[in-house]
Amino acid sequence: MTLGWQPAPEPVPCAGRPRPVPVRAGPRRWWHRLPGLGRLRRFEDVVRARLAAACALENPPAERFGFRFDAATRLFLVTGVMHRRYFRVECHGIDALPSGPVMLVANHGSHVLSWDGAMIVTACLLEADPPRLVHGMAEHRLMRLPVLGKAARRIGAVDGRRDTCASLLDAGGAVLTFPEGVNALRRPFRERYRLREFGHGFMHVALATGVPIVPVAVIGAEEEAPLVANPAWLARWLRTPVAPLTPTLILPLPVKYRIHFGLPFRFRGPATADAVARHVAEVRATLQHLIHLGLRARRHIFY
Repeated sequence: MTLGWQPAPEPVPCAGRPRPVPVRAGPRRWWHRLPGLGRLRRFEDVVRARLAAACALENPPAERFGFRFDAATRLFLVTGVMHRRYFRVECHGIDALPSGPVMLVANHGSHVLSWDGAMIVTACLLEADPPRLVHGMAEHRLMRLPVLGKAARRIGAVDGRRDTCASLLDAGGAVLTFPEGVNALRRPFRERYRLREFGHGFMHVALATGVPIVPVAVIGAEEEAPLVANPAWLARWLRTPVAPLTPTLILPLPVKYRIHFGLPFRFRGPATADAVARHVAEVRATLQHLIHLGLRARRHIFY
C-alpha cells in the first residue's frame, strides 16, 4: 500500500546553479538595460526555459485557472532569488519526485505570506528533473484578496476545491496541499512543527485519481515570522480566515530553509470513511516523523 521512504542522505543544494536547459529568449524589459544585472537576466532566461518545459507536461494547460506564463516568469524570478539567496533553500529527496501527476502534502508554517509554499513550488521548478509547475491549493477566501489572490493565480495556485484539484491531476499536473488548512496559521510558536489534524479532502482526490502522494517536510518556516497574536476582530475587518501578527510584520527573517521530500505513498481501494481516515492518519504520522528527522538534522536556524 505504501513505499518505504527516507530523506535523501545528501542534500541537493537548491541555492546552487540550476541544471542546464536550452534557453529561450524572453521579451526585453526595462531593467535589462541597467548595468550589473547580467546574471539576473541569465537567471530569468533559465526560469523561462524551465517553466516552458514544465508547462509542456500538462494538457490541457493551466491557463484555464488563471495561470499566465509571462507573469509567472516574473514572479518565479522573485521567488527564485528568495530561494537561492535569502532563504538559501536546501533540498533532500527531490530526485525521487515521481514523474506524471503527483500530490505533494506538506506542513504549513508560514503565518503571513506563504513563503513555505512558494519555496516548495520554486524548488520543484528549479531543481526537479523534469522541472514541475506545482499548483498550490489555496483557501478560497485568500484567493479573493485583490493583490495576493491575483498574483497566486498567475503563478499557478488555484482554489482548493476537489474538482479543481482532480482536473489538474487528470491533466498530468502536480499539486501542493496543506491538509492542516487555516488551523496551521493559528498554531502558536510554542507548538511549532506539531501538526494539527488533517482534513480528508486530499485523500478523496488521491483515491479517485490514483495519483501518488509525496509527504514534504518544510523546516525553517515556523521561525521566519513567529506568531505573536491572531485577533479575531482583525480577521473580520480584513475578511480573511485569520489575521496573524508577527514581530517581523511582512518581511520574514532570513532563516535557512530545508525541504525534505519523502518517497511516495500509493493508495488503492474504495474511499470508505474508515479507509480514508486510516490513510490520512498514516500520511500525517509519516509527515510528522519526517519533520522530526529534519529538525534533528538541522544545525542552526539561520545556517
